[in-house]
Amino acid sequence: MSRFMNWKVALVLIVVLAFIGIGAWILLSSSDDEEENPAAATVVTLTVSGSGGTTTILEAIKPAFEGAVPGFRLETLTGTGTGGGVEGVLGGTLDIAAMARAPKDNEAIEYAEFGRSGQAMFVNEGVGDIELTSEQATAIIFGEIVNWSEVNGPDMEIVLYVRDESDSSTTALRETIFGDNPFPESAQIMTSQGDMINAVEGIEGAVGFGTWPAVVAAGAKVKPISLDGLRPDDPDYPITGALGIGYLAERQADMQPLIDWLVSEQGKNALRQLSVIIN
Repeated sequence: MSRFMNWKVALVLIVVLAFIGIGAWILLSSSDDEEENPAAATVVTLTVSGSGGTTTILEAIKPAFEGAVPGFRLETLTGTGTGGGVEGVLGGTLDIAAMARAPKDNEAIEYAEFGRSGQAMFVNEGVGDIELTSEQATAIIFGEIVNWSEVNGPDMEIVLYVRDESDSSTTALRETIFGDNPFPESAQIMTSQGDMINAVEGIEGAVGFGTWPAVVAAGAKVKPISLDGLRPDDPDYPITGALGIGYLAERQADMQPLIDWLVSEQGKNALRQLSVIIN
């Protein structure tokens, strides 16, 4: 009887020691995994909105950034304009303002520019490849040229779309070639980059303008107009706007991985694929 009891006790001890060993192994393995991949434990989510064009570009490069920088995630929201993005950052509802200009003097935020965007006129695919002089482009915008055949295009009525006066593309094109004359009554005013793209893509003979890299990022079936012999992705294209992000100074540490990636070779290559002009 004594030998039988000793045997049972020994068996129980062996089983207990085995479970202790397995538990220790699991804990050590879990600890090793956390040490090898500390970013898996914490993910920094950066919420972005603002300029419609810049937001669209950041949305397009999001997979490449998140793949290259573990532990960081971009959450892009519908564009609210550069001013709306700045207000969101200052009000604490956004982490990043997607911006199409540098901050104004009264906008107390940090700013990092990552490229330039060609502010371009573009047409419905059915119009085909169009090359214009600045004078011809202005004549189309102000309703003086009304058929594409007048500029060596197809015999097709021009359907004109423009942006609102507060838009950065409108400002850039007015400062360089359009001037200050009011848009004609025949022009249909679009209040967002997305609406402009959809209109030009869907209407035969349509022409509009906007941030060209955002058009590329959206995969729109439209064609850019070459202006004075230059396409909007040419480094010498004369009508460009800023592409940048704005953020609070106290969030610099959270923003730095994104900034570093945007100016890295990998980041610049991703941006170039969207026709962003890198200086």
